[in-house]
Amino acid sequence: SLTIRFLGTAASRPTIERNVSGLAVVREGETLLFDCGEGTQRQMMRYGITLEVDAVFLTHLHADHYLGVAGLVRTLGLQGRTAPLRVWGPR
Repeated sequence: SLTIRFLGTAASRPTIERNVSGLAVVREGETLLFDCGEGTQRQMMRYGITLEVDAVFLTHLHADHYLGVAGLVRTLGLQGRTAPLRVWGPR
């Protein structure tokens, strides 16, 4: 099965209704994030997406597409994760 959840589509400025860039793809138990803007973790919890992320793909390096990665890594560490998190993006 394949589930796609838009976690944020508000460009660089969040609004009450929309968060900054983030997209979760859940496929056969694997969770992939495409962009991880600030507030993505909260959106994941809101929509029932597990924080057990397998990889993060950054489409480009504007801050609104990656500022949530540091917080996500910290949360995973607090949850005891020891597996590496793959983060892919442009050079």
